[in-house]
Amino acid sequence: MNIAIIGYGKLGKAVAGIAEENGWTVVAKIKKDTDWDPQSWNADIAFESSTPDQAVGNVLKCLAIGLPVVIGTTGWHSRLPELEKAVAENSSQIFHATNFSLGVHLLNQISRYMTRVMSQFPEYSASIQESHHKHKLDSPSGTAITLANEVSSITDSDITSDIPIHSLREGNIVGIHELLWKSEVDVLALRHEAISRRGFALGAFQASCWLVEKNRKNLSGIYTMNDMISEIK
Repeated sequence: MNIAIIGYGKLGKAVAGIAEENGWTVVAKIKKDTDWDPQSWNADIAFESSTPDQAVGNVLKCLAIGLPVVIGTTGWHSRLPELEKAVAENSSQIFHATNFSLGVHLLNQISRYMTRVMSQFPEYSASIQESHHKHKLDSPSGTAITLANEVSSITDSDITSDIPIHSLREGNIVGIHELLWKSEVDVLALRHEAISRRGFALGAFQASCWLVEKNRKNLSGIYTMNDMISEIK
């Protein structure tokens, strides 16, 4: 398989390394502000991990030639309707996730169960704490927003006012997310901490393998971690 990496930063490099470990060929490594033409790559799939302001434009260039894209960038989701239109017009595929870690996906699943239990006790209120390295651009993180959506979907609460998200940007923190339920007397916490970026990269490569198969079968659409993991089960 041939993969193009758009945004050759820490995550892009990690995905490229895992792809090569598995016998794939990295046919393009696109760095910031580099001119590129996806038609010249002969790629089977692209992995996008640039910046929030560049991501949608990069994906649209790939979709225009029918090249499926796994999106590892966050902070662009307000423009999802543009990508939905492009996917439909070009009969292509995208896979997007705020976090490719299996552990984070399990965190979301457990948070739904925890929320069903905690919503029976009005003395507790939910909040989210997320911490990342000082270079992370979006705040709050896409993972934290997804986690807040999981809670609000069960409690029917207003995500903007009822589930505060506290963000910290400091040092070299890979990623920490905590769902907290606080009362006047105690705190219950559900926590995920990423030890290295390899976990994200492994999930992103798995998503790339999965999306290539969707492309081979001409199954156009917009996919997420829920779609992939439901099939793996």
